Amino acid sequence: MKIEYNLTLDEILNCTGGKAVISGNGTGPLVFNEIFTDSREDFSRNSIFIALKGENFNGEDFVDTVFKNGGYCAAVSWDFLEKHDISAYPDKIIIAVEDASDAFGKIAKFYLSKFDLNKKIAITGSCGKTTTKEMTFQMFSLKYGREKILKNDYNYNNLIGVPKTIFKLNKNHDYLILEIGTNKKGEIKKLSEIITPDVGAITNIGKSHLLEFKDTEGVFEEKKELALSLEKDSFLIINADDEILSAKYKNLSDNANILSFGFGKRKGIAPDVLCNRADINGENGTTDINVSFKGKNYFSNINFQGIHLIYDLLCALSIALAGGIDIETSLKAMEGFVLPKGRMQVISNYERGYILINDSYNSNPDSLKAALDYLTANYRGKKKILVLGDMLELGESAETEHTEAGRYIGNTVDYIFYKGDYSDFLVNGLGEKGFAGKFFVIGDKNTFMDIFNKLDKKNSVILVKGSRGMKLEEYFEDEIRGK
Repeated sequence: MKIEYNLTLDEILNCTGGKAVISGNGTGPLVFNEIFTDSREDFSRNSIFIALKGENFNGEDFVDTVFKNGGYCAAVSWDFLEKHDISAYPDKIIIAVEDASDAFGKIAKFYLSKFDLNKKIAITGSCGKTTTKEMTFQMFSLKYGREKILKNDYNYNNLIGVPKTIFKLNKNHDYLILEIGTNKKGEIKKLSEIITPDVGAITNIGKSHLLEFKDTEGVFEEKKELALSLEKDSFLIINADDEILSAKYKNLSDNANILSFGFGKRKGIAPDVLCNRADINGENGTTDINVSFKGKNYFSNINFQGIHLIYDLLCALSIALAGGIDIETSLKAMEGFVLPKGRMQVISNYERGYILINDSYNSNPDSLKAALDYLTANYRGKKKILVLGDMLELGESAETEHTEAGRYIGNTVDYIFYKGDYSDFLVNGLGEKGFAGKFFVIGDKNTFMDIFNKLDKKNSVILVKGSRGMKLEEYFEDEIRGK
């Protein structure tokens, strides 16, 4: 990946704390204009290969390939030196660091410091990060111009994806909008240290990644690191309706100006950005909303439905305010906004007489309940069919949460198709609430399609929802692609 500003070898060594154990015998480049992590990428002589390690890959296995293909510099762990004969590379530059991923982030932090950006925005939370980021990007793009804004693509929100995004910065950019995620303790702190944000937003605290964080208190302890990273005159955006955030927001930051959003459901904290009304427009996929800020009301029709998505919008409006964008402009930016793929995507199959809601991107207990609430509130009188998959990374809570999900569904739906290992627990919860519909365990796509195609789906609504690893969208590829 080409970068806008060159980095010298000394700068790399200083910001990573690494050591050049081989320095090229004076023949290698000492200034670099390219950083890459995949040996299959095209790269130039003046490039640095960061040999990242992951659960399923080890970049150090490809250092030799990089050098043979013309690369001159690689950053590796100290372990690499014990396992390889580095004397075979006398004309190369090898930088030894404690951890290549950590070094990658430190280089990104240093590189980011070369830019005088107007605002650096970081968004975290258990649900809604990507949607909030995309809405925020839309608002900033209308106000300042799309070419002035850089965001991370898709959900490249971890210790690899965020630095890769930062290396895409160029002189035209004035704003950086990043969602940051975590599934291990300490990642939000590391990401916040890399970004040093001027605006930090926490969408909510929910039951996500409980395998690592155990409970919502553990999730909060991780997410609050974003707030603790904020410096003087920055902005902290919080969900005033969130049970944990509303109770603890006063202790989150001594430096930041706090902007809150919500429907005003909690005592003791009045949202700055308040949604007074959100009225669903039948089945056409839109919502009429009334939002107020500092005593002034704003009305708009938005191109999506679901209270949890309204929260994402309110969060984005608050971030935009911190970036100098008024509510009216932000709402105008939402005209024609399309939700990211796999997030409450409403698809009407008029020929077959049913509505498909593709919310297959991810699932956890809170987002599943939100989707079920939406289904119940807005599709009265229709048959309801659920295509569900496991909620992953719940650790010791997995059995309990799937049983509770069954209880929450109760007897409100007609058919359930289920893919994954926790079907028995969902069935137990359903049974406790007198589920009288039909339940099918999904073995493979063909079996599912055989049963699904035989169902009378006229006047029905179908919700597709599971964790990313379930890949439930593959069952409805043609409809999702509009074929």
